[in-house]
Amino acid sequence: MRNPYLDEVFSPDRVMDPRSLAAMQPNRLSASRSFLAKMLHEGWRVDRDELRIDARGNGSARYTITTPTGSITFAAWLREPRGANRTGRIIGTSWDMLGTLIDGIATDAQIETSETELPKLYEGRAPEGTLIWMRSNQSLRLFRHVRDSLATGGQPDAAEVKRVGYLMRNTGLDGNGTFGSASFPAIAGDHPLAVSYHAQMLSAYLMRELSVDVVEELARLDAPATAVRLAPEVRRHIGVGNGSALGLVMFVYNRPVLIHSYIALTIEVLRHVLELPLEPGDPRFDRLESLLDRTIRYRVLEDTRYRVFTGGKQLAADLRRIRAVVRAARRGELVRGSAETLLAAVHRYAGARVAPEALQTLNTLLIELAPDHADALMQKRLAFEESLEFDPRTPASEIREALTETFGWAFELPLNDPAHRDRTWYQSRAAEEPRSGPAEEVPGAHEVIPNYPSRARELLGALDASDAGTPVGAILAEHPHLEHMARSALALRGLPYAVPHADPHDIDFVPVWLVRLVNAFVHGLDRTEDFLNRSVLGLIFDGAPFRDELATAPSDAWWWTYRPAGGRGTAEPDERPRAVRAAAVLPALAPKESAIIAPEHPAGDRITMRFRELRLAAGRAMQALGVPEGSWHGARDFFVTSLVADRTAVQGFGEALARSIAPDGSAPEWRAPAAERSERLIELDCHGQSLHAVGHVLVHAIASASTAGGIDVRLDAFEPDRAEAGLVLALARVGVELARVDELGPGAYRARIPEEPEAARARYRTAFRALILDGLEVPAQQWWDVYYPANAGLYPDTPLSRQHTGTVKDVYVPGQRLTRLFDPEEVERSTDPNRDTDQFISLNTDQPASV
Repeated sequence: MRNPYLDEVFSPDRVMDPRSLAAMQPNRLSASRSFLAKMLHEGWRVDRDELRIDARGNGSARYTITTPTGSITFAAWLREPRGANRTGRIIGTSWDMLGTLIDGIATDAQIETSETELPKLYEGRAPEGTLIWMRSNQSLRLFRHVRDSLATGGQPDAAEVKRVGYLMRNTGLDGNGTFGSASFPAIAGDHPLAVSYHAQMLSAYLMRELSVDVVEELARLDAPATAVRLAPEVRRHIGVGNGSALGLVMFVYNRPVLIHSYIALTIEVLRHVLELPLEPGDPRFDRLESLLDRTIRYRVLEDTRYRVFTGGKQLAADLRRIRAVVRAARRGELVRGSAETLLAAVHRYAGARVAPEALQTLNTLLIELAPDHADALMQKRLAFEESLEFDPRTPASEIREALTETFGWAFELPLNDPAHRDRTWYQSRAAEEPRSGPAEEVPGAHEVIPNYPSRARELLGALDASDAGTPVGAILAEHPHLEHMARSALALRGLPYAVPHADPHDIDFVPVWLVRLVNAFVHGLDRTEDFLNRSVLGLIFDGAPFRDELATAPSDAWWWTYRPAGGRGTAEPDERPRAVRAAAVLPALAPKESAIIAPEHPAGDRITMRFRELRLAAGRAMQALGVPEGSWHGARDFFVTSLVADRTAVQGFGEALARSIAPDGSAPEWRAPAAERSERLIELDCHGQSLHAVGHVLVHAIASASTAGGIDVRLDAFEPDRAEAGLVLALARVGVELARVDELGPGAYRARIPEEPEAARARYRTAFRALILDGLEVPAQQWWDVYYPANAGLYPDTPLSRQHTGTVKDVYVPGQRLTRLFDPEEVERSTDPNRDTDQFISLNTDQPASV
């Protein structure tokens, strides 16, 4: 018998509310915790092979990670810290450490190539076998304090080490096809890093190990006769710093299958635990109470400053209330409903009386009552396929049913006034930095987050205006901007936890709710301190065992455990006036804007491209060509398909961009192909545009008109740009065969539905799988002739745009206009969550805020 309370508390309407998503806590299934549990269970070993560094901090390091199913290499290059463009934001170009994670025992050639290519970053190419490229910066003031203390034979101030929490701060963990790294779907199921985000978590773990090794070695170089190593009781307060902002909101909306997978798995494990037939006196109640005791002490004594989220002391008070309920259940004195388990009764009673974060904390602890069950499901469920397949021949009635089922919440969501639904999400030409702000402050910025509430209503209107049996492709050929909405409705059917039930284009939307969802719940960060409703600074592996402790450390004792720091040590407080401190450490932040004209490369150079970077660059290019929001997703995928079908398509697309994009980044207005249909012929006027830019619309029009008997197709006024093979393969993907009819001249084709459409689809899947496994080698110049012009799809780096992410004060110049996202006094009074430096300057502006 199903428990109606559990059905309600785990319903999509309840779970996917953004405030509920923000309350979700790290748990055993979160990436950092599941990775460390696997590492400890399987007996992994981490060995430092070499560390060569001079007293100024320049050098290199190499580590080998040994697992039961193979070895992995971590190589790092260290630099003396510099002040220019030093920031945790993606726009920074000053890094103290560049590193790489390479599958297997790395060869000398792999190491040499990595050392050469890593500093180039976006223009660099990772060697074969690369899993991750990473970047980090020292914590500066704390790093210096620790170094100086160890050099003199003493220990640093443990309280200060704990307050800051890191010696190195992660500024980038890039993989899954980025810069030529391996695509994660290509990683075999038995690989030690096959689970989602485990490669990134291993990288972060090694970043932490390196930070301690480097500070100890520098102290030894400073004073060989007196230097000591970090004491274990001080070292345990060191994690890896991590700052995140608006890019994670874009991530949530662009990775719906991943979001659903993590949430659905957690709910499945929770339901399993809550339905366990525990009786009064069961020893598992003692285990739960012990975990509550530990967590209460951790929360009441940890001093992280939360602003939007529930603070530690309030959380501890709610957890004490939950503990009382657990004790009553253990005694058999908790009233429960018919067929309700004791744990479900605990959850029901507490759920109505405590803050959402407290209930989610209970969820985390409940999962620990079935660790083996959780670990087994994690191995199976957190390696998943994310493609959103879609058949243009699907009848309108089925799309309508899928739309109301999958996005029913969007029709019920109360929307703000149109004047206040003007938030846009875009990327800047400054290192592709994700930004968000009022649309009038960045005119012409290309939207990157689907507008589900608006598009769902528009699609429903278009469907209702059509006959029930009309193929949806015919509707989308007339309304191309609705393609992504229709695709999402169909492909996400049955995935109820895929999309937050919110309007991210509402100016009052709180981005930090979704930033914390990913940081805490998916990645497993702790001490996630929020700032200005849009950024989060947290710690990875806070309290985790170091490599010399792996053999004996339990997997469930390191997190949410309060570790006293003891009395104050040798750290000297910074008593300089605030303005003096700010002037002393304020970084020189001058973002570099991405070029839109490719530099010349040697004619013989070739590079191997991976699926993710092809997709990312193609998306920007389609935006640069003016393909509308909701349609550029399909255009992007059409280009990738064209390249899979014929790798010379990269040359054709580069030529199309050269024709269309002016030196200032502007392009002619994009127009949807116009269709004329008769019983045996469909004519499509492409208005002189490249097949790359309109091919996705042609697929919908042709597929929806195709029959088993066949139909003639005539394409007029189009530039092939080597994408005709791509049109054939894109139609094969949806089970349609397309053949040229040469005797009728250019643009003449015959389309039909074959007797075995699955064979056509299989051709596409085979070709696409080859791209995932092997990548695609193309002439370097031809690729850069696509990559650089595609940057025209990014918004120019203006002073106002720079305020659309980050701390505002790190880029604001007195006298500038302030974005209307904030009240000037709100920003003036804000305090930076960066625990290591105070980089703020006085903010003076007469510009009013609208919120």
